[in-house]
Amino acid sequence: MALHNIEYNLQSDNRTGIRIEVAKLFTLEEPGIGKGENCSKYHYIVEHYGEYSIVLKRPTGLNKGFDFTVNISGMYFKKNRRYSNPSHNDIFKVLNYVKNNYEHEYDIVTKQIINIFQINEYSFRGLENVVFPDGDRILRPIAIILLAIKWLFIEQDITYWNWSGRNMLYNHLIEMGLV
Repeated sequence: MALHNIEYNLQSDNRTGIRIEVAKLFTLEEPGIGKGENCSKYHYIVEHYGEYSIVLKRPTGLNKGFDFTVNISGMYFKKNRRYSNPSHNDIFKVLNYVKNNYEHEYDIVTKQIINIFQINEYSFRGLENVVFPDGDRILRPIAIILLAIKWLFIEQDITYWNWSGRNMLYNHLIEMGLV
């Protein structure tokens, strides 16, 4: 079956609406007819920042069902096994790097994480020169990590709605002193 690349712009502005909107989007996927090449594959391009994009990839071998991976096109994490979907630990490492190397600007990063978590308007103004090294040691803009965090919050709201959803990642950020 073909790979479907779909540009998608989120319309909802609250947790419940976002969860329903994204789940409905996934219900429009055509069914697969088996494993491997017989499975229907989707890449949703949901954010753009400069030359980078946030791409949700489905299906994934994680929790099945409505699960997806959050990928950053054009960049990789780790050196030994390159991948484009940052883990929570990758996010923590990047934020620690920025916190240690951009003390003044990190206040802006923190405010924007809180805005993204609360589904408020956010801005990358003042962060244009804040960068971090990816797995290939190429400097990348922190804004793309903030957009990945946004979609990791959404992924947790969909997968763990009946528990704490996005609060799981957010609380871990607080525990690590990153927010």
